[in-house]
Amino acid sequence: MRPLSQMVAGYGIVACLVASGCAATPPSQRSTDPPATGGATTVAKPKGTLKIAWFFEPENLHPKFLTGSGASEYHWLFESTLVYLDFAGVAHPMMARDLPTQSNGGWVINPDGSMVTTYRLRDNLKWHDGAPITAADFAFGYEVYIDKDVPIVSRTPENLMSKVEAPDERTIVVSWSQPYNQANLLGYRALDPLPRHLMEEKFRTNKANFMFGDEWTSSYVGSGPFKVERWNPGSNLIARAHTDWVFGPPKLDTIEIRFIKDASTVIANLLSGEIDMSNSSTLRATEAVIAQNQWASRGEGWVKTWETRISYVEYQYRDVPNWQRAIGDLRVRKAMAHAIDRAGLAGVSTDGLGSASDVFFSPADPLFPDVDRAITKYPYDLSRSAALLADGGWRRASSGSLLTNEAGQTMDLELWTTPNQGREGTIIIDNWKSAGINSSVFVIPPGQERDGQLRTTFTAAGMNGRTISPENFTFTRADFATAENRFVGLNRGSFYDPDVDRFHNTIMTSFDANERRQATIGLHARMTEIAGFQPLFYQVEVIVAKNSVKGPVGNYGPQQGMTWNVFEWEVTDS
Repeated sequence: MRPLSQMVAGYGIVACLVASGCAATPPSQRSTDPPATGGATTVAKPKGTLKIAWFFEPENLHPKFLTGSGASEYHWLFESTLVYLDFAGVAHPMMARDLPTQSNGGWVINPDGSMVTTYRLRDNLKWHDGAPITAADFAFGYEVYIDKDVPIVSRTPENLMSKVEAPDERTIVVSWSQPYNQANLLGYRALDPLPRHLMEEKFRTNKANFMFGDEWTSSYVGSGPFKVERWNPGSNLIARAHTDWVFGPPKLDTIEIRFIKDASTVIANLLSGEIDMSNSSTLRATEAVIAQNQWASRGEGWVKTWETRISYVEYQYRDVPNWQRAIGDLRVRKAMAHAIDRAGLAGVSTDGLGSASDVFFSPADPLFPDVDRAITKYPYDLSRSAALLADGGWRRASSGSLLTNEAGQTMDLELWTTPNQGREGTIIIDNWKSAGINSSVFVIPPGQERDGQLRTTFTAAGMNGRTISPENFTFTRADFATAENRFVGLNRGSFYDPDVDRFHNTIMTSFDANERRQATIGLHARMTEIAGFQPLFYQVEVIVAKNSVKGPVGNYGPQQGMTWNVFEWEVTDS
């Protein structure tokens, strides 16, 4: 099994923290920076068409409202950010001219812990329809994102802000009600602008229908390097180069996204030349191995794998219809953890490329050894599982029989999976059956994977996966999926622990390195102690492409989406 030495660190701080009096190091000049003004410049015309297959067809294209595995890939095509992180985790300004720091006056920390960050925008930013992007568009976006009547996937970091002002067209002044140590790195899903000239009137006069309409889909007007040209629901989406983009025209003229749900069909299309590339989460390690053996080994294409995500089982803590109450017993959750052969599961799921996980944390992070020593681990041990279940009142009448309680009831536990998690789900329930649990799999019907309300009604346990970062640790009260937020929250089982919430808040807001370190250790120690959820294995991310495709490199873990540098991609003749 390949070691995880190449895994990108998920919890590293990419900028020097201002509370210690240190400013973030300015990024080096790169080819992605706009050409200097004052001289004649020749801008290459976009050329070529990239045909890419993704299983995920979005319901809309705005990152604050878009959920689902693969949603982040659309973000970088159609939207831009103030700041972005490259594959090494180095921060670069995108729509911003530079990163706010203490030394340049852009980041002020007040004695009471409140803060002010000032972002200065680049000149000549334009929406896809040619209208200028101004600071007022960011202020309008903030107003929308904090409105409780608008369904937002995550209100962080906007919920940490007290106001966003636009004193002029090129200046954004963000006032923070509390510390936030990423305040000068607003990137993915952080204060995204909204085209005020198109959307403000509807927001003011028809808020109930604000999120409905083709302005979010086929007529979407964004800020990214590509714009929607044509959307054929259920078939494909054609994206055309935005020649007035912040860094100039992207290298590609057209991207055709074909919606193909079946991974085997994607591989067949790649091998036959019908498409040029695909990637996670459409493809997984199994398909990467097939492509490597049948295609890349003959010099007809290339395959890249890396790890930034984790698979896990989440539990249901609410009294939903048919709720299997046994899941609320800590002894039962611990027993279920001991009953899963995670090493075997990882080997099958990743074709030997990944490994089992004990914690929602990256082994490449410098703090990992300290976290690893502090956590509670649940090695595969059916004897220990049986002892915990017996302590909870669940015993087998005879060897091989199902567990029953004193009332003679069996422990009936259902595991919910999406269609592409079926193999892993089957392995897990077979493991639980070996422990005497009457377990079964419920596969969410295709097309309903993004039904937020449905996803909150799982009766005991559900499989999930997430990019490893503090921002993506969603087991907090703020992330509950409720009717009030139209079920867009990602804490679908409503897990809550006050210590976990407190630790997470410290990680996200403290400028004290030792305080963050202790909170990080404390959070993961607490989560594993109470078996709040069950980590399974580190997922293997995949890119499979023709030799003619140049530019894709993967993503830095805390920043979701491998299309972050899509403006650099191209299709060549060789």
